[in-house]
Amino acid sequence: MAEGIAFDLVKGVLGKLGSALWDEIGLLRSFKDDADDLKSDFSAIQVVLLDAEERSSSVGKESHGLNDWLRKLKDAAYDADDLLDEIRTEAEKVRGFLSRANPMHLKFKRKMAHRMKELREKIGKIAEQRHKFGLAEVGPGRQAEFKRSDSFSLVDEKKIVGRDDDKEKIVKLLLQTNSDHDVLVIPIVGLGGLGKTTLARLAFDDGRVTGQQRFDLRAWVCVSTDFDIKTIARSVMSEAGEKCDLDNSDAVGHCLVRIFSQKRFLLVLDDVWNEDQEKWEKLKVLFKDGKQGSKILVTTRSKKVATIMKTVEPHHVKVLSDDDCWTLFKRLAFEKGEENDYPSLVEIGKQIVEKCGGLPLAANALGSMMRFKRTENAWSAIRDSEIWRLEEGTILPSLKLSYIQMPSALKQCFGYCSIFPKDYVINKDDLIRQWIALGFISSHETWTSMEDIGNEYLNDLLWMSFLQDDVENKYRYRMHDLVHDLAQSVAREEVAVIFGEESTGISEGCRYASIHSSFVPQIPTTVAQRLRALQFRNSGSLIMAFYSEAKCLRLLDLRGSQISMLPSSIDCWELKGMPRGIGKLLSLQELSVFVVGKQDRVEHCASISELEHLKLVGGLEIKGLENITSPVDAKAANLIEKKLRSLKLDWNVLSAEEGTDSTVLPAEEIETVLENLQPHQKLEELNIRGYGGGKFPSWMMNRIGSCLPNLVQIQLVNMSRCCSLPPLGQLPFLKQLFIRNMPAITNLGVDKFPALTRLRLSRMPVLREWVTVMTVDGKEGRRERVPIFPCLTHLSLTKCPQFRPEPCLPPSVEDLDISGTSSENLSLILECVTPLDERDAAVSLQPPPNKGLRNLTITKCQQLTCLPESLRGLTSLQSLRIRGCHDLERIEDWLGELSDLQSLSIHGCSSLRYLPAHKMTALQELGIGNCPLLFDADGRFVDTSVDHIKYIYVDGRKYPYEEEGSSSPKEEKSSPKEEEKKSWTSYWSRSNWLARRA
Repeated sequence: MAEGIAFDLVKGVLGKLGSALWDEIGLLRSFKDDADDLKSDFSAIQVVLLDAEERSSSVGKESHGLNDWLRKLKDAAYDADDLLDEIRTEAEKVRGFLSRANPMHLKFKRKMAHRMKELREKIGKIAEQRHKFGLAEVGPGRQAEFKRSDSFSLVDEKKIVGRDDDKEKIVKLLLQTNSDHDVLVIPIVGLGGLGKTTLARLAFDDGRVTGQQRFDLRAWVCVSTDFDIKTIARSVMSEAGEKCDLDNSDAVGHCLVRIFSQKRFLLVLDDVWNEDQEKWEKLKVLFKDGKQGSKILVTTRSKKVATIMKTVEPHHVKVLSDDDCWTLFKRLAFEKGEENDYPSLVEIGKQIVEKCGGLPLAANALGSMMRFKRTENAWSAIRDSEIWRLEEGTILPSLKLSYIQMPSALKQCFGYCSIFPKDYVINKDDLIRQWIALGFISSHETWTSMEDIGNEYLNDLLWMSFLQDDVENKYRYRMHDLVHDLAQSVAREEVAVIFGEESTGISEGCRYASIHSSFVPQIPTTVAQRLRALQFRNSGSLIMAFYSEAKCLRLLDLRGSQISMLPSSIDCWELKGMPRGIGKLLSLQELSVFVVGKQDRVEHCASISELEHLKLVGGLEIKGLENITSPVDAKAANLIEKKLRSLKLDWNVLSAEEGTDSTVLPAEEIETVLENLQPHQKLEELNIRGYGGGKFPSWMMNRIGSCLPNLVQIQLVNMSRCCSLPPLGQLPFLKQLFIRNMPAITNLGVDKFPALTRLRLSRMPVLREWVTVMTVDGKEGRRERVPIFPCLTHLSLTKCPQFRPEPCLPPSVEDLDISGTSSENLSLILECVTPLDERDAAVSLQPPPNKGLRNLTITKCQQLTCLPESLRGLTSLQSLRIRGCHDLERIEDWLGELSDLQSLSIHGCSSLRYLPAHKMTALQELGIGNCPLLFDADGRFVDTSVDHIKYIYVDGRKYPYEEEGSSSPKEEKSSPKEEEKKSWTSYWSRSNWLARRA
């Protein structure tokens, strides 16, 4: 990252050289003299650095010389920074080190003095060389022009310009049903930066494509250069709710064939580069059994890729007109209507736009850059810049110009992003914490202020289109390929991304590396000694062989490794406890898991009290809470001061109940433990499992609305002694509630849940009355009845045999899943689905227009011989699935009265003899599995006709069967468990997708 960020590095070294620490620790006089000289040289360099960085970005021979000088300077500055950190670390490590009575060992002091002398001589030469460039002395005020926007709401960044016709053409192809191919492959081709991905996303999310259950499975895969089965499998299996060993290619292939088989799917393969036809031929075998109407949407820059993969003519995305580019540019460069006050800037701006080449990415980046520049000179400088003549491969001059305008600190943060491969999903909090750990963000205030600065930097990069929101998750970002090319260009040899066995190309100047390979690279010792960040992704178990050499590491990320044991220099008890002294890591911000160890390991393991001074953020899971020996330790953990987003508190119920350890606390003290684990107000997700107390703490029972006002999701699992729930309706933003195995709970209370969208109740044997309507004082003093769950759309009930809504199911519910109940209870619940105003004229709680119960799943219902009459009133029902109801004998004729019912799936109903499919005139999809009595010996349906149904599948095969190799359902040998697994794929794929969209 030699280009544009030396200023902040030198500034940091100067700050350390000015520390009083060097006087306190008794270094040799020669060291202090050389340190003073070093400080003087760095100060002289700093005043010309901004001019040097600016001129190094120009086009010409001078810039090459300046860049070489800047690289040498940065290399020396890194060495100085590492040396100063090494001395400080040694001082803090040795007990009594800071005392003059116990000075450093003479050998170490001489070694440090020698290295400081060499460094001072090296920096001195570099400082002298600055004169030959004629650099001007400029203070940090040169960067003052860069200002941040107060809010992204100033403009609508998501509004797309000039792509309406393109979108309509793609959507029309996606909706097409008459085709010679069961699976249609539609390529979208165009230059980088034209918005191919945006166009594909617009079509993918269009209501005409997502509605009416048109596709059983929808999946989006960012392919880039990884055109292989595993890349596709990760995304597809996530959408389908499947799991598979990704290291076993055969297993992955069979899993994907099963997922796509007999489904109408929509698969987007984004940013494909593979031009090897043989690879595509092997891959497309996976899709051969998809239903007719399945679509694969491909985005690519390569016409050859489009030709290899297409089944229809590719859609070519053209550059935007200058007028459309001006619209994008103007929206970001000016407040609405503000351009009327700057006619001269408008004229210059349109000339700048002409240089964008019709690329939306370029127009957005330049427009955001000009937002806070209001002088003709500033705009003219951009228009007339020599950067437009840049010939640097794939680097867009418009993006390079935007980069040059960044403050030095932001340049450093941006360049570091090249450590992530192309199309990598970047986690917001993770990236900010990496920036902080590496010293890119500094503050003399609190750690929270550094997080705030990191958020500002991220917002800056988003504003400038250098990062893009991930549509599936507001806390994740992606980087456009062309922006990633720029990041690699400015980072140069300082950042290495290693794939396969590519270890020979690691430069001696590398400071930050990520490894994406099961192969263990041989990183040279000289490189390992200088590394500041090291990340492992999909890496092997021997990755720590060089760890002892990496003394300058500020960041070590092992999340993608297969490591089972940390090196001895990082003591750990295989996560049966945390290493003692972990509480001394005062700069630690992210700790995903803390395990409270058993008392017999107390000499090795940290107490939970060691969390006290750690300023943790993000997510934290505390396991082994049954091992706490005193509630005082829980209080000392000081969770209330940690600004966590999510918290999981886990008691191992089996360990506590079955173990003979006398240290397990009585119930009263367990209650005090949870009382003392009160989290911070900013918490958004809370998960409590295995809690053995008989009541919830006061911060949940009496003050939950004020103590946890930002809670969005809560899970309460395995609490056998709690007989009442907290007043969860007091949480204004609670969207998801999951309660499982709380056998003493009889009701959910009568509080209103204003934002709840998903409710899952499981193993609640005595849960009876579920009040869904409350009476309130209305206008003019009249009493009115209003819904308690006005936003609830998804309701799942498992093994809740006495559950009954009172007086009705919330009208907003669209998806209902009932499992493990009796036929009587099923009938009672479905009776309550009927809109309330049909039974009580004084109340109007009708579902919103075009809403109502759409999807119903009934699973393992005991003694259900026929469908309950109450199902007859579900007039809005579109999909019905019946699973594992072994006593079910017939489907009544009246099911055909449900005119909206389009999909019927029945599996594992071995006693079912009668299915009046001929009565269901609206039915478009019928799936049958392991229901042998519905067929004759030849495998044909008995007592009904199915000719009018468009898609029919029996035991996973398309019906009517093909002549060749056909067999009847009775001849199929699939086990009921296998059939049930097949049948669930489609349902869960849609449910999981809906969950993510909620």
